[in-house]
Amino acid sequence: MAIQLEQEFQEPYENWRASPSPETTGKLLRAVNPIISSALRTYAGPSARNTNVKSQAKRMAAEAFSTYDPTRASMKTHLMSRLQRLRRESARQRQIIRIPEQVAMEKMQTDAATKELEEKLGKLPSDQQIADYTGLSLKRLGYIRGGGGRPVASGTFSKNTQGEAAYDPAVKSLYEQDDPWAEFIYDDLDETNQFIMERALGMHGHTPMRPTNIAQLLKVSPAAVSLRMRQIQQKLDRRDELEML
Repeated sequence: MAIQLEQEFQEPYENWRASPSPETTGKLLRAVNPIISSALRTYAGPSARNTNVKSQAKRMAAEAFSTYDPTRASMKTHLMSRLQRLRRESARQRQIIRIPEQVAMEKMQTDAATKELEEKLGKLPSDQQIADYTGLSLKRLGYIRGGGGRPVASGTFSKNTQGEAAYDPAVKSLYEQDDPWAEFIYDDLDETNQFIMERALGMHGHTPMRPTNIAQLLKVSPAAVSLRMRQIQQKLDRRDELEML
C-alpha cells in the first residue's frame, strides 16, 4: 500500500516510531503543530486560546501517534479525526467559566433585592422574603453565598460560658443546607423567627451569629432574640418526639 504520510512529517515520525521518547514525541508534536492549531480553531472555537484546551489538544495528538497507520491515512486526516474530542473539552471549559459568572450575577441580584426589601420593610428581610422576591430557592441562596452543602452547627441552641444563648457546634447531627426537619420548622415560622433561625444556625449559607449580633440587626434586645431562640429550639427538639424527617 502507498504511504500517505506527508513528506514534512516523515523524518520526525520515523524517528518517533523507531524510539518513542519525550524528546522524539516533542519534535513530532512541534512538526504537526499546524494541524493541532487547525483542530483548535475548528473544534474548540472561543476556547481555542484556553491553556487547558491547548494542553489537552497536545495530549490527544501524542496519544494519536500510537494509532496512526501511514498506509491508511495522512497524518492530518488522522489527527483531525482524533482531535474532534476537543469539542467536548471546549464545552467543559466554557461551563467551568460560565458557572462562576452565573453565581456572580445571582449574587448581585440577591444583594440588590436585599437592599430594596430593607428599604421597603424598614429592616433586613428573611431569606424566605428574598427568595419570594427574586424567585430563587432557599437552597440556591445558600449556594450563592458559598454555603451550598456546607456543614454548619446542629439545630440546637445552648449557653456559652458567659451565659449567652448560642448554638452548640458539637451536639446532635450536623445541619446541612437541605436538612428536611430544620427547613420544615423554618417554613412554619414568622419572618422574624425565620431571620433569627437562619442567622443563629447558619442556614442558607449564612455565617452563624450570636444573639447579640442578631439583635443589633433586628434592632431589638438580645433578651427578645434569646426568647425566640428558645421557642425555636422547642420546635426543633420535637424531631425525635414525632419521629419525623
